[in-house]
Amino acid sequence: MIEAVFFDLDGVIADTLHYHYLAWEKMFQELGGSVSEHSVLLHEGRASREILPTFLEEAGVSLPADQHEAFIDRKRAYYRSIVKMSYFPHVFEVIADLRVRGFRTALVTASSRKNMEAALPENRRALFDFLISGDEVHRAKPNPDPYLAPMHHMSLAPEQCVVVENAPLGIESAKNAGMTCVAVETTLGREYLGLADVVIHDIRELPDLPILQRTETNNHIT
Repeated sequence: MIEAVFFDLDGVIADTLHYHYLAWEKMFQELGGSVSEHSVLLHEGRASREILPTFLEEAGVSLPADQHEAFIDRKRAYYRSIVKMSYFPHVFEVIADLRVRGFRTALVTASSRKNMEAALPENRRALFDFLISGDEVHRAKPNPDPYLAPMHHMSLAPEQCVVVENAPLGIESAKNAGMTCVAVETTLGREYLGLADVVIHDIRELPDLPILQRTETNNHIT
């Protein structure tokens, strides 16, 4: 029986990935290179420190290793300065509905804690029983660690958890954790989401999925 639903942030809740691309592009332009938005979308979910060497190669530029952290910090700061925060329609209503139905929820993001808090005001963060950012995970997506963290915190087993993702690396992380994964077509088409157990077009489809139906017995109603 499913007990908890874990949500990615960027691309599932917050419609922010274009601004992440703009921030990466601004930083690489300063180095004389360029990255594609499609590449940023495909690598979404991976820790910035792990993405950077790949993007440097794509951009055809170099940066000494001892400057990587400062480069990432500047990228994050620039992102926060340009982002116009918006959310995918109905996502908070869906999360609230799941909580009313007795599911626990977690937010699992590769974003830094600062970016996560900038993206979600306190009243929105209150919709989650557990939150974990990219700063707090030793091994980022596609490793299972990000999704194992809320599972262990809630004393659950993998088969009791559903993950909602939008990107290949996040889906891979969920599957590596042994969890059911629902992918939503917000940033990439279903041709990129094939590892997911279920692909939906709109987040409003999530509560109606058979895996999230609860019987009276499951809800402990007599």
